Amino acid sequence: MVEGMLALVATLAALVGAGLLVQNALKDSRIHLWVWAAATGLLGLALAAVAIGRFAGFNGLTFRTMAITGALLAPVCIAVGAVELCVKALQARFAARLIAISYSLVAVVVLVFDPLPNGALGDAVPDPGDAYGLLPDGLLTGAMVLVIVALAAAAVTTVVRSQKRDKESYELMVPSAVAVGAGLVDLVAVGYLPGLLKITGLATAAGLVWFAAWRTVDTADGADEDEESRENDRQGGAREGRASRDARGSRNERRDIQEKEAEDEMAYEPPRSHRARPDTHGMMRPEPPQPPQPPQPRHTGSRPLPPLPPQQPVPQQGPPTTQLPGPVVGDDWFAPPPPPQPSRIMGPYGQMVVYTLLDGREQAFDRQVNQLIGQAVQAEPGILIFTCHEVEGAPTQRISYQLFRDREAFDEHQGRPYVHRFQAESRTHVLATNVIDLKLTGGSLPVLR
Repeated sequence: MVEGMLALVATLAALVGAGLLVQNALKDSRIHLWVWAAATGLLGLALAAVAIGRFAGFNGLTFRTMAITGALLAPVCIAVGAVELCVKALQARFAARLIAISYSLVAVVVLVFDPLPNGALGDAVPDPGDAYGLLPDGLLTGAMVLVIVALAAAAVTTVVRSQKRDKESYELMVPSAVAVGAGLVDLVAVGYLPGLLKITGLATAAGLVWFAAWRTVDTADGADEDEESRENDRQGGAREGRASRDARGSRNERRDIQEKEAEDEMAYEPPRSHRARPDTHGMMRPEPPQPPQPPQPRHTGSRPLPPLPPQQPVPQQGPPTTQLPGPVVGDDWFAPPPPPQPSRIMGPYGQMVVYTLLDGREQAFDRQVNQLIGQAVQAEPGILIFTCHEVEGAPTQRISYQLFRDREAFDEHQGRPYVHRFQAESRTHVLATNVIDLKLTGGSLPVLR
């Protein structure tokens, strides 16, 4: 009775955890969440079969349900989810799915239709190896070997990536280790532990799977929040910097204007014909006009200037004129001015990516790329154009066109966490890609934002 009540409570907890993972998988659309949600639900079904068997006695239905869900399908789902989370290579993940589906189908058919020996079942929780014959027991052993190999490959891949200073691998260390532990606990509990320990092992495996999946959800949300806070700080600092630069520029312009006016006032000398001098009675009278003096050449080199010949005064007719001094160009004392340096022009920078999708993955890819476009356009002011097109007549072809303010904005976009997540998750839908870098050479850009 105690074992039955414990199995019933563990069943309810596992099914609730599976429902929470399904809810998060609907929002996040990550494959490992779906697979681990299925593993948690399968462990809940195994616990339900154990609870019914402890209350009413085990029969063929309850025993087969416990063996198929707890000893075969749940460990396989845990291993496939770990591979989906930790391995980047699309070929390896596709091979893991193919082997898991094909092997599970064959094993399920054999475990369902293979006859059970008489007297193999009773009130106690039976072990699959003791109740099944040679062929079903061999299939369960082969599944255990495949699960251990897949879990080891996922763990080794995570360690190798962390040695290469892959930032994402550090966030996957804990979920991958917990998933490996859940798979091993499930295999040992179903195949080798008796009674109460078997129920405890199944419940522990379900809890570990749920915890590993929930850690990946928390990691993704925390990365988005950190990136959003960093982006807000960056934008706030940029606004303060622009305001400070504008204020400094205004002060500098006013100071330059004042200095220029002062220099003009000091450099201006009124013509002698307009100067006044006091006479014998103390009255200010203008000086008589003087003949204009020839301008003196400005000396800027190291060679002395030759003396100028004496000038004879020339009588003037009519009112005196004023001649302001001006620069006189010498013969060879002045070096030619340096040629103007061309300014560096930073133009818009673009990229076009052609995606060839797998059959049946078009809608999933469109959802992911629309989510990426919404996040990028909202968070990055350097994006001028970001669109994704479907090729008419080719439903598996998508063309993404991105145009940025400059190359710096493009490099900043490539470092965003949501871009990395899109590149990792979209590989499950993409068969091939072709990337074309673009540089604007002509035309005009409207004000888009």
